[in-house]
Amino acid sequence: MTNLAIELLLLIIVLVNFGAILTAKIYSQAVKEIQRKRLFCSESISNPYCVF
Repeated sequence: MTNLAIELLLLIIVLVNFGAILTAKIYSQAVKEIQRKRLFCSESISNPYCVF
């Protein structure tokens, strides 16, 4: 492999890992938000903040 191919391969690996980390972080925040909303809305169904 040439140096260019090795550098491109490393760049792709770094970008894929970075994307996976960002995706996991966004997913984690979404799960926390859903749990928070579920806990908040479990007390009152008529609460206007609980409309989805």
